[in-house]
Amino acid sequence: MEEKLLRAFVTVAEVGTVSGAAIRLDLVQSALSRQLQRLQRELRLPLFARVGGRLELTTAGEAFLPVAREVLVAHRRAEQAARALASGRLTDVAVAAPGTTLIDVVLPFVATFGEEDPRPRVAETQLDDSLLDAVARHDLVVMPTVPPPSVASLPLMDLPVWAYVAPGHPWAGRTRVSLDDLVAQPVVAPARTFMARRVLDGAVAVAGLTPPALVEANSGRVAQALVATGAGVAVVTEDPAFGLTPVRVIAQGRTLTVRLHAAWREDHFAAETLEAIARRLQAFVRDRYAEPGDGASHRKSE
Repeated sequence: MEEKLLRAFVTVAEVGTVSGAAIRLDLVQSALSRQLQRLQRELRLPLFARVGGRLELTTAGEAFLPVAREVLVAHRRAEQAARALASGRLTDVAVAAPGTTLIDVVLPFVATFGEEDPRPRVAETQLDDSLLDAVARHDLVVMPTVPPPSVASLPLMDLPVWAYVAPGHPWAGRTRVSLDDLVAQPVVAPARTFMARRVLDGAVAVAGLTPPALVEANSGRVAQALVATGAGVAVVTEDPAFGLTPVRVIAQGRTLTVRLHAAWREDHFAAETLEAIARRLQAFVRDRYAEPGDGASHRKSE
């Protein structure tokens, strides 16, 4: 079974139309249709059913999709390993992270790569994705999730959960506020699909406090935009925006934080290179987000 047939199947399943998948794969539509027909003949299974103007997976197609994806991942690893073995080094590296971490941490980091570094490719994962699954699909995964013992990992840094306020807010001249003071304010925070919200809710519950009056935003950036109009205090982990001032939140004598980890497979053929990249990322993050007074400064508002 050829790799191109599996890639055609997976792409059509993701896009939903042959025309859209053909554009993504840079193929003419008729060629892609022939590949799908050939795969279904080889498997002796109907993989798609046409519903309206879209192709939807049959029961057999839904069952075969994760298998096809696994084979494509294995094929990519084999190609990557062969190139690396031939050249003596890792030629490209796939780095994945949830949206906020991807934008604020991973993308600025890979922008520092030079010609001697592996060629970076980045992808977004979801906070609730299994870290084991993510590590199986990508070379290096950066997540605010404690890695299981079965994978190699490196703690990067405890990043603050910030309380952002507008310049005219009474807290604008402060560097820290207590959780008790925070819950007395109107709070704008993202949904529980974001780690900042989970940390806030957990800290409030542990402290036995009454939850704050809360407006839920669909992202940390939206929360900051609302607060920039005078809507209260944004509780997020994102870098500052819209001229807001970051204030650390103190609960039970400690700053509310999210711990980032980098993780990779112990049996990865380039495990040593990945560990070296993870250590570079660790130094990058600690320099980028160091607390004022310890040799570096917090990110400025953009």
